[in-house]
Amino acid sequence: MFGPLPLLHRIVLAAISVCFGIVAGMWIAHFTPLPMAISGGALAGGLVGLLAALVLAHDPELGPRPIRVTRRR
Repeated sequence: MFGPLPLLHRIVLAAISVCFGIVAGMWIAHFTPLPMAISGGALAGGLVGLLAALVLAHDPELGPRPIRVTRRR
């Protein structure tokens, strides 16, 4: 987990991990003798890449965030 990132960085990280997952799934499925394995591998790899992007870029919720309180005297 990389922690809180700006929106653009989270989008780029998600796109890279999904593309990497798709290519990895296609590469693994290429070596299986099953027909239509490459498209299934690409789908499975894309889903794994999406899950990896969620794990890498999510904002950890370790409890309620502190709220600023202003005090008037």
